[in-house]
Formats: sequence, C-alpha cells, structure tokens
Amino acid sequence: RTLAEFDLEYAEQPCASVQELANLKERIEDLGIPIAADESVRKAFDPLAVARAGAADILIIKAQPLGGISAARRIVAEAGLPVVVSSALDTSVGLSMGALLAASIPDVDYDCGLGTAALLAGDVSTHPLLPVDGAIPVRRVDASEELLARYAATPERTAWWLDRLERCRRLLD
Repeated sequence: RTLAEFDLEYAEQPCASVQELANLKERIEDLGIPIAADESVRKAFDPLAVARAGAADILIIKAQPLGGISAARRIVAEAGLPVVVSSALDTSVGLSMGALLAASIPDVDYDCGLGTAALLAGDVSTHPLLPVDGAIPVRRVDASEELLARYAATPERTAWWLDRLERCRRLLD
C-alpha cells in the first residue's frame, strides 16, 4: 500500500507465481496500480495461464523466449491484454526483432523496453539500434563478422553454452 503514493505506471512481476500475482492483484485493485507479468509469461510452460487466471493487467512480451515474432503475436492476440514489448540485454540483432514485434502490434500503449544496446560496451552491428528521442527504428540489422569475432565468448563460455544446449535437447527427447 506504500507504493500507492508514487503514481506507478505498473508493478512488474512483483510475485513469482501466477497464483501469487492473482492474489496480489485482488488485494491491491483499489490502489490503481496495474500488475504486469513478465517471467510468468516468458518462462511459463503455458504463457497464457496468467491471462486466463486474470492475474495481470499487462503482459511484458519478449519475442525470443516466446518462440519468435509470430508466436509472440499469437500470445498477445489470445491474451487480450495491453502489452509492453521488451528485451533482455540484447544487441541490435535481438532488438530489431523486438522493434518489429512492437510495430506489428496494434495499440501498444506503454513505452517499450528496447533501448538495451545503449547499455553494452559494444555491439555486433556496425549500425546499432540506439534510441533517439525515445525511439528506435524498425529495420533489419546485420551482424558484422569483425564485431562478432571481437565480442565472441571465450572457449570456456562457449563450451558451457553448448553443454547447456545439449542438456536441454536431451530433456526434449
């Protein structure tokens, strides 16, 4: 209840589970602070569970973990809730996917979280997607071979990721 005085646009993923979100949403409904679900969408086996449960007012949508632009658009359409298109700490290659997703959704009423390339020490594109006056363009971004080599993971980190991918693949078999 202390947060009510701060005129928040929304509270993002204040609880871990869908049930906890639903309970909190019901308890603070009179405060006028919308609940936005992020991890309950992108990390869920069923990304629509939070919408079906009425546990959030807004969905935070990230294209990559949801299976790409088409899959994310289907989730948005089926959920029927306002969305914020966001990214992880992405290079311009990933941000271009988020920008295209945001541009393809009618009525995105909230600012999107797609300015993360500005937080990186370097990018893999010679023409990074950097925000100008709060916006980034919707355009194709190509990775530079030279920059990919410069920012490549160490052999140890690459081996770690390949091992992780293999373990995930085995889980799917």
